[in-house]
Amino acid sequence: MLAKSLLLCMASALAAASEVAVYWGQNSAGGQERLSTYCDSTSVDIVLVSFINGFPDLEVNFSNQCGLTYPSGLLHCPQIGEDIKYCQSKGKKVMISMGGASGTYGFSSEAEGSEFATTLWNKFGGGSDAERPFDDAVVDGFDFDIEHGAETGYVALAKGLQSYFASASKKYYLSAAPQCPYPDATLNQLLTSVALDYSFIQFYNNYCSLGPNFNWASWAEYAATVSPNKDIQLFLGLPGSAASAAGYTPSATVDQYLSDIQCGPNFGGFAIWDASSAWSNVDSNGDNYAVQLKNLLNEADPCTTSASSSSTTSTKSSTTAATTSAITVTSDVLSSSAFYGNVSSSAIPTSSE
Repeated sequence: MLAKSLLLCMASALAAASEVAVYWGQNSAGGQERLSTYCDSTSVDIVLVSFINGFPDLEVNFSNQCGLTYPSGLLHCPQIGEDIKYCQSKGKKVMISMGGASGTYGFSSEAEGSEFATTLWNKFGGGSDAERPFDDAVVDGFDFDIEHGAETGYVALAKGLQSYFASASKKYYLSAAPQCPYPDATLNQLLTSVALDYSFIQFYNNYCSLGPNFNWASWAEYAATVSPNKDIQLFLGLPGSAASAAGYTPSATVDQYLSDIQCGPNFGGFAIWDASSAWSNVDSNGDNYAVQLKNLLNEADPCTTSASSSSTTSTKSSTTAATTSAITVTSDVLSSSAFYGNVSSSAIPTSSE
């Protein structure tokens, strides 16, 4: 019975590694449509509304998608609120992202970060406030896309949010969006101190993008040995087009890397910056970049979980190979191939952004 339960858990984990997350709100390519447009796509599983670009004095910015304001000057975005609920009705997770490359944000103390958790909960979560940017729509979680400034206050903020999550009637999620150099210069304390659900790693605008210095193995080892949540899902973050960021990689080339990483237990899928760029990037089949990446996940050879007396491993199998061999589950330590998929585990670089 125990063996059967473990097998079901492992099979579920492997099946779940097929999600596509899309950042929406900053209109990087122009022509950004309302949020509901992107949620009509079956290729999108998680939407990250961006950004809360000012704090602790709260400020939000969604480019061309919100023009109304409350008396305080805070944006009031009822259409986005309607679309959040629509997306959730379609089975999408909708999170709101804090930070970004620009913006005025940061905390002067841990206490200030802890206090801001209450602001976020009341403005966007399950709390209440007279000025909620999305009215009664409630997001599914909060994403830390912190790209400048000190690390002060972010751990306190995350733990403050988790204290609200603990008594909530629905599931909430926390995520971070580090840049690929490990350890991240502005999120390392958060990544090593808080049990995050997702990490949307930015493999672009850096030396460690897809190419000879691609460092997925460093992040896989972080997930397996450092993260407080050993089930954290790592997403391969990519630009939606050549115009949106340096390091754009055509989907056919991405597929060559996918075969090496997808069978690691912490692989979660792809994250795209951003929706407007992905939808403007259409191939000869008429598929935008989000569809292209989702197709890679759906069409990849399945991962099979096998175990021996010394290790449990996840590997790819040919779709024509037999899949009926017996599996014995043990409690032994996972081998390195289970940590990384098929990526060799080189030493973790010490350079940061």
